[in-house]
Amino acid sequence: MNWLERIKRLPPLVWLPVLLGLFFNKMAFSNLILARGDTFLYFYPYWDAAAEALRNGRIPLWNPHLFMGAPFLANSQVGFFYPLNWPVWLLLPTPYAVSASILLHLLIAGVGAYLAGRQTLGLGRWGGLVTAVLFALGGYLTAQVEHINQLQGMAWMPWFLWVAARVFRSKMGNRWVLVGQGAFGFALLFSLQLLAGHTQSSFITGVMLVVWGAAHWLEKWLLRNSPHGLGLSFQWRRFYRRLPLVLLMGGGVAILLTAVQLLPTFELIQQSSRQGGLTPTEVLSFSLHPLLLNRALLPAYGQSLFSEYVAILPLTALLLAFLAAWQWRNWRGVVPAIALVLLGLLLALGIFNPLNWLLARLPGFDLFRVPARWLVVYALGVALLAGLGWQMVLDRWLVRQRDWRNLPLRAKENLWHLERPFRYGIWLLIGLIAWNALAQIGALFLPTGPEAPFEAAGPLTLLFWLLELLLLFGLVMGQRLVYAPENRFRFKLEMRQPGSPWLLLPLMAGLLFWGTRTHPYNNLTTPEAYFDLRPPLARLISEDLCLKAQANCDDPPDRFLSLSDIFFDVGDQTEIDTIYGDQLSPAAQYDYTIAIKQKEIVGPNLPLSFGLAAVDGFDGGILPLNSYSQFVQLVLPEGTQTTDGRLREHLTAVPPDTWLDLTNSRYLITDKVGDVWQEVSYGMTAFFDLEFPITLGPGESLEIAYVPRFTSTALALVAEGEPGSVTITTATGDSWEQPAFAVGSGVVRVGWPVPSMRHLLGEAAPTRLVFHGPEAGVWQIFGTTLINENDGTFQPLTLGDYRLIHSGDVKIYENLDVLPRAFLVSKWVWQPDETAVLQTLQQPEFSVRETAVLLGNGQNQEGVTALRAGAQIKSYAPEQVVVLTSSTDPQLLMLTDVYYPGWQVTVDGAPTELLQADGLFRGVLLPAGDHEVVFIFAPRSFELGWKITAVGLILLLLLGIALLAMQRLDSQRIER
Repeated sequence: MNWLERIKRLPPLVWLPVLLGLFFNKMAFSNLILARGDTFLYFYPYWDAAAEALRNGRIPLWNPHLFMGAPFLANSQVGFFYPLNWPVWLLLPTPYAVSASILLHLLIAGVGAYLAGRQTLGLGRWGGLVTAVLFALGGYLTAQVEHINQLQGMAWMPWFLWVAARVFRSKMGNRWVLVGQGAFGFALLFSLQLLAGHTQSSFITGVMLVVWGAAHWLEKWLLRNSPHGLGLSFQWRRFYRRLPLVLLMGGGVAILLTAVQLLPTFELIQQSSRQGGLTPTEVLSFSLHPLLLNRALLPAYGQSLFSEYVAILPLTALLLAFLAAWQWRNWRGVVPAIALVLLGLLLALGIFNPLNWLLARLPGFDLFRVPARWLVVYALGVALLAGLGWQMVLDRWLVRQRDWRNLPLRAKENLWHLERPFRYGIWLLIGLIAWNALAQIGALFLPTGPEAPFEAAGPLTLLFWLLELLLLFGLVMGQRLVYAPENRFRFKLEMRQPGSPWLLLPLMAGLLFWGTRTHPYNNLTTPEAYFDLRPPLARLISEDLCLKAQANCDDPPDRFLSLSDIFFDVGDQTEIDTIYGDQLSPAAQYDYTIAIKQKEIVGPNLPLSFGLAAVDGFDGGILPLNSYSQFVQLVLPEGTQTTDGRLREHLTAVPPDTWLDLTNSRYLITDKVGDVWQEVSYGMTAFFDLEFPITLGPGESLEIAYVPRFTSTALALVAEGEPGSVTITTATGDSWEQPAFAVGSGVVRVGWPVPSMRHLLGEAAPTRLVFHGPEAGVWQIFGTTLINENDGTFQPLTLGDYRLIHSGDVKIYENLDVLPRAFLVSKWVWQPDETAVLQTLQQPEFSVRETAVLLGNGQNQEGVTALRAGAQIKSYAPEQVVVLTSSTDPQLLMLTDVYYPGWQVTVDGAPTELLQADGLFRGVLLPAGDHEVVFIFAPRSFELGWKITAVGLILLLLLGIALLAMQRLDSQRIER
């Protein structure tokens, strides 16, 4: 027995994990991690928080770290109740938990595709393996590994076809047993998809099943009426008595099983900024551009494309799928597979398919963006057809190679004629390749979008395509290109015996391997990208009051707002290149640099991983809340809106102090890209911090809140307009008001008085600096720096009520006038709606320190400030906050955490009404005296949800027991 025979005797599915380990060798066998995109900025932080809660035995209902507070469990993308998440969360650090989940779900996808191919198309074991490899390791699924919840949901899609085909195709057994088995299977599968947290995958699956069932009806009609068809009758009764009932029963039980997740999520949707659904334009965003079809469907070697548009498969697989599709008259199950291919492609075109403009307005379709995600249905359909196509080529080869008596029954029954469809298939592939040139011209007039700018296939890609076509001629049809000196072109095609179809298997695997080398899972980087602290993170963590011995460790960390982008250079880039230059690819080094930049600015959602509290956040699903999106209009530039957070990408300057103070934003993170170096005197250059510019008119003054101790000879300013004057007070008690004089382009100087003729430049250590506006005109001050011209040193100053506490690749400022998280106000006014609340807050005379705006109807309070009023947080946990208050008059307690249904409050143990204050926060009216106020998050949606889920589990258990009993009775009846 030769080595080929030994390989063929192995169980085919053995090769799936082997190939998975080969394709994902870095992820499976090294300590490298994914550190890019949503994986790094979204899923790692959320998985960190979920894993920590699970280890502590806590159900994480609330997230106090992002968006100034938001539901945690109700955000279904976390997948807290997805059962396959719990083992990896408990056993592995988060980056490796994600890697393990990716490998596990690709394996699940492959096994499901194998079973679906065997059941829906009657494939043999090796044909099923072809389907499994092309779906699990094909371009689409492997390009989506950065979206772990999406991968988890899509991995179960082929399992639905396996269950549906078993229920529909089975001719034996009790109908109700089959229906019960199908309902049991669908209930489990839909539950797994919904709990994984990517609802769009469940919706796509549901539509796929409906189309698959409708295609069976179409196949019946075609096979019965085609002159060359099989004339098979469609078992309509078997279909309508089984499949719809299975879908309804399975879906119903799945809703019960997942109610613990669905009800809180539904409650969150009602409060979401996307509560009204999406507009058709939003629904059709990220559509697959027709000019990108060539790059989306064919492998590009050494080139990459936006991952949402990638569904590549080798030309060999596409040709095999075409050969199978051609035989739709002769093989039952081919028409439904073709329907999946067409469904996936047509809906993926999105805005470029007129039908989608109608669908975008229909319920269900109007809830999701990115039509390109329908490519998963295309990928599954092509994989099924390619498995059948390879089996047909194998049968044809066996007929030619073996004695009739030794042929398998399948080959005897199906004498395939593949020459004609092979020629058509080759021309189809050549047309798809030629589309590359036409698309290159079209892209000049019709851009393909900023996320995927058009890039023509490179020479290496074209060479690989050509070589693959030549190999297909030889292996499938026996046509070989041979040297012929007598021929005009010196070469000719010569007919010989076709090659072994077994050679197509390593050919497809090899081409798929090389075609996916540019996918994100191959650009893994060092684990330090996630686990190491950067200086800004370390500084913010050290500022946490709970780390200071004299502080109450139940106090929450004060919030921060990051305003920086990642356009700055990393200061230790040279050291990074030296350390990792020989260990990581350029792409992996780039990902590492971007990752540490995100940690420098504490990018969206990273606060979850480090226990920090942010004003901002990021979510492309059902967060942030609508109330949050409305409130942040106060800080965003006029005309700017955001429905997914990421304020730093929209803010062009530091927001007004009022809103930073109110939101407990103690820390601001910015970069130095806008700061400047300026010549301040002959031969001396100084650095100016331009983050907080001010404008002073006649009679206006501004004092710098924090002046560091620095011996200097003058104050230099980057300013425009008519210079004013500066009052300087020194450590020795001297005080002068000195005029400012221009010393260069945009630079003015304020010097100290000279103490004697021997001192040309007097030195002093200012402790107080007050700027005064000019007598006429305005004076714009962008930045100021203390300079010592005697020794050439300088000390940049920060204008306004801020203090610079960290200066590195980025800067961190402390807001010296910030309001605490909990405080009392003695005045409040009521407004009937959120619009009126925000308008009141923006009135020039309104002070958030003295007055609150309450949503609803009530009696306004215009009291005087209490003689004694104070609030102190006694304990702070995500789902419970305890505040102690004391006042001599009635007050309103403001807790600047987000107001949300499910929060309840008691005052001295008695339930009290919780009010929505200042449009976003929690307020409680208190009488005079000392009180203990307890805020508890106990949403009824979760309480009701877990009870319904418990009922669902009991029903599923009873259904399982009933099925086992009925099967046993059937077996006994058959034995008799």
